[in-house]
Amino acid sequence: MLINKNDKERLKVTNNNEYVHGYSERENQRLIDQATTLSELLHSDTKYPAGALVLEAGCGIGAQTITLVKNSPQANFICVDISEQSLKEAKDRIESAGFRNAKFQKADLFNLPFSDNYFDHIFVCFVLEHLKKPLDGLLNLKRNYL
Repeated sequence: MLINKNDKERLKVTNNNEYVHGYSERENQRLIDQATTLSELLHSDTKYPAGALVLEAGCGIGAQTITLVKNSPQANFICVDISEQSLKEAKDRIESAGFRNAKFQKADLFNLPFSDNYFDHIFVCFVLEHLKKPLDGLLNLKRNYL
């Protein structure tokens, strides 16, 4: 990937050379705008039943999370990301909107701290394209699915 001078503010690479969205107000706003614009198209039928436990893999700053918790207020979400900074923003965003059905946890998609068959559903959106091995990521997520 070529990175120009203007891109440096919006890119962050973790210690494992993994790309992470966000880290600038401008990039965070872009993510929120993207999620809001595409919300109806992507999530018009994304609803989980009451009592369901849903893993949101790679929640970032919570741009998609807000729609998930709103569409499924009786479901419970565990939202994971590798960035503590993004998780803090996501948690603040969801709680300030008045939702209490999501918990946020730092976790690596390739090394999730959950037992096999832990979740009823798994939601992943705008994540796989940032992984070096997206198929491995999906296979790891699959083992957590009930």
